Amino acid sequence: MHVAMMLYAGFRLLEVTGPMDVFHEANQLCGATVYEQHLVGPSRGPVVCSSGVAVSTTECLPDVRTPFDIVVVPGSPVMGPGNEHRELVDWLSDAGRRVRRLASVSNGAFLIARAGLADRRSLTMHWRDAQRLSSECPLVHVMSHQGCVKDGNLYSSRGVSDGMRVALALVREDLGEEFATSLTRSLSRQS
Repeated sequence: MHVAMMLYAGFRLLEVTGPMDVFHEANQLCGATVYEQHLVGPSRGPVVCSSGVAVSTTECLPDVRTPFDIVVVPGSPVMGPGNEHRELVDWLSDAGRRVRRLASVSNGAFLIARAGLADRRSLTMHWRDAQRLSSECPLVHVMSHQGCVKDGNLYSSRGVSDGMRVALALVREDLGEEFATSLTRSLSRQS
């Protein structure tokens, strides 16, 4: 399965690396590459996250040819106005309709909602951003009291640790409950 981890200026690094570690550990336990991960950004080269670390993309939005099975959109400590990250939102509005499963971590939900992919659907996010998303995107049913929410093929989570829970839920759907339990134990031993 092809997994796209979306990168954009100011993204929160833990909201990318947490889910990536879950998919990586699943591959390790399987002894095969079940989840092929791609770091997708607006252009080739490094993308600077909120902590100042530059992460290199493996693909850029204009050149993406891979049909992704899973797209994960991380949040940012500061999510600006609706016209911010326009290239990513435009890409999501098109490609997001064809992806098998779409997930947001914390306020990455803004980008999915701005792409029109959450209209008349439920999203969860941290309570600090929930009211703003409700005001900005009134067609989205915004929740902040649940750590993870699934609405059809749309998954969302409140924050960093919940982002890992969403990745675990995706693995559970693909590889079963018993495998997900083993994966959780394996990840717990590493912390």
